[in-house]
Amino acid sequence: MKKVLSAVAVLLVCVLCACSSTVERVSDPKELQALGFLQANAVSRREVEGRLGQPGTIYENGRIVTYSLAKRDDRFEVTGSAAPEYTLVVVYRADDTLEKWSLVKAQSFK
Repeated sequence: MKKVLSAVAVLLVCVLCACSSTVERVSDPKELQALGFLQANAVSRREVEGRLGQPGTIYENGRIVTYSLAKRDDRFEVTGSAAPEYTLVVVYRADDTLEKWSLVKAQSFK
């Protein structure tokens, strides 16, 4: 019985690892150029939402938001996908100006 449970546990771990993904922060200036309007301390929440729409996910009472993005012809488009190519994480200050942002690319383990 103990061997069967061990085998099931190993199989479960293998299945979970096969479905896992990791994220990698995008740091290539060419890729980030398409999001050049995101300037810390200079852009308001209103401007960001005017360009990207309403965020897909909201954390900490709206201080941190995320957008699901896909890249099309050197431009990023908001997709709303459950498994986006990219996730844009935006952090706002108390006065609703952009504090910082980061773009991460999802990568699947293969």
